Amino acid sequence: MVLEKLGSSLYDAIRKVIRAPVVDAELIKELIRDFQRALLQADVNVQLVMELSQVIEKRALDEELPPGISRKEHVVKVVYDALTAFVGEIEAALSEAG
Repeated sequence: MVLEKLGSSLYDAIRKVIRAPVVDAELIKELIRDFQRALLQADVNVQLVMELSQVIEKRALDEELPPGISRKEHVVKVVYDALTAFVGEIEAALSEAG
């Protein structure tokens, strides 16, 4: 139930970016707020949520766009990369603890 709600919330946040006519700093901040809200509701550690938020914001706003990639595609890739790294860190910590 919690994972389903988390997945749905994250999907809705990404969909906002995909459907937006222009991706600007305000939209990215809104995306991050939506991510923070969803992750905190799923009982994710606050420190991890803040680290993930900072990574997404810094990369989405500061990185130069690769040639042939739109700002939307870049933001979606940044989010994907950050989430997969985030889940990978959690898996590694769990396997070390177990």
